[in-house]
Formats: sequence, structure tokens, C-alpha cells
Amino acid sequence: MKKFLILILAAMFLFGFAINASAYYFEAGDAADQASADVVLDIVFASDTSGSMDDEMTAISNVIYGVIDNIDCPDCDAWVRASFMGITTTYGGTYFDQTVSAYVAGRGGTPVSNHLEDNGPAVTDLVNWYNWNDDTTAAQDYYMAIVTIGDEGTENGYPSDQADYDAAYVANQLAITNDVMVFSLVGTPYSSYLGNQAHRDDVFQVMAEGGTGQWDSVSRVFGNTRGLFIATDSNTLESDLETIICTSFNGVPEPATMLLLGSGLISLAGFRRKFKK
Repeated sequence: MKKFLILILAAMFLFGFAINASAYYFEAGDAADQASADVVLDIVFASDTSGSMDDEMTAISNVIYGVIDNIDCPDCDAWVRASFMGITTTYGGTYFDQTVSAYVAGRGGTPVSNHLEDNGPAVTDLVNWYNWNDDTTAAQDYYMAIVTIGDEGTENGYPSDQADYDAAYVANQLAITNDVMVFSLVGTPYSSYLGNQAHRDDVFQVMAEGGTGQWDSVSRVFGNTRGLFIATDSNTLESDLETIICTSFNGVPEPATMLLLGSGLISLAGFRRKFKK
């Protein structure tokens, strides 16, 4: 029996799974390890976990390790430490196996996100409560980024309205104050939401990139977090994720790095990641 348990634990290690109280997490990059990297990035992927997002969360979970492990950003050797969370619910079979709201509560905070489509409040929660860990040396640069993933709005989902702009503005200003880059990665909305897509795209874009966000006569001037707004689909997801990672290092992705795992399958050869769960 003991031998059987040892074999199970060894298999879990090989496939990158270990169990503790924190969210799904891994480290990888084009440096051999963190100590040899020029730049270190803490990045959190936080997704709306409504039914319309199942394809995006599954696709991201299938390819993200390969994107990061095969990254080749110009002018630096990068080390990436990535975490994955749903906002107030999880999604089975994906990396999004813990919630932002539970994570904040576990660190002694009171989450402002209280709806599974609260993308703006989730950014606010993560800026305030995520364990940003600048343990770099004097010779290394350190960056922080949040990728907020959705397909409807930034406060309570569909439809976009003044509350979405208000929540996005709070998140935007807090991220800038704390030097956290925000990336808005939006998927394809349901066909019945298409009439609202322009406002959805606008509020996600200004939250990340800045500009004037307006609902009716109320406008706000958002700042640039140095992140990006990206509307993705199954054809561009891998390159979009690579763009996010390299932009986080103030770089531009190199086309030649695209990826060894279109199917989402990862060879065990050269396995360099450390996982925590």
C-alpha cells in the first residue's frame, strides 16, 4: 500500500500537481531558473467563470504552460510565476481552480468582487491582496501583471453600464498607483450580446490602456497601466498570450517563438516547472 501511494505521489509530481492552500501556480520561462533570469514577472490570470467562458478557460489551460516555457522575449531572459483564479466561482478541469474572493479572504481581506463576472472588482482585489513577491536581486527587474478575462462587462456582466465604468476606473487607478499592469483579454460574446459589444470592449480597453471612458453623459479619464486590451479567439490565443507575457517585460514577441503545442500536449522532456496548488 505504501509503495502504491509513493507511485501516485511521484506521478502527481511529474505532471505538475501538488496540493496546498494556494491557487494553481507554476513557474517557467526562457531562463534556466529564476536565479539566472534578467527579469521576473508575477502574473495572475483571473477569469469570469460563467458558462460562456468555458472554451476560453479550457483553451488557456491547455496552452499557457507551453507559451511561457517557450517564450523568447527580445533583450531579456525571463522568469514567469503564474497563478490562475476564477472571480467568485471555479471551473472544473481547468487551472482556474480557486477564486479571487476566497484568496482575498484567506489573506485576511474583505473582497469587493461578489459576482462571477466582476472583472473590475477582481482586479482591485488582486492589486490589494495578491502576494506580490519581489524577491529579486539587485541585478534583476521585477514586474507585476493581472490578466482579466471576460466576455461581458467589468461589473456584474451583461449589459455594460455606468457601474462597469465605475468599477473599471477604480481598478485602473489602483493598478497604476501600485505599478501593476492590467491586460484585458476578452473572448467572443454570445450572439445576443453583440449589440453591447462596443461598450464592453471600450470599458475593458480603458481599464487596461487608458483613455476617456464614457457611459451616457458621465465620462472618466483612465490612465495607461502599460497593459493591453486584446480581443482573442481560438486562432490567435497562443500569440495573444505570448504578446501579453512579452509586453509585461516591455518587450515585443518574436514570431519565431510560436509554439510547440498547438494540441495543448506538453512533452515531459525538458520539464522545468515547479507547481503548487
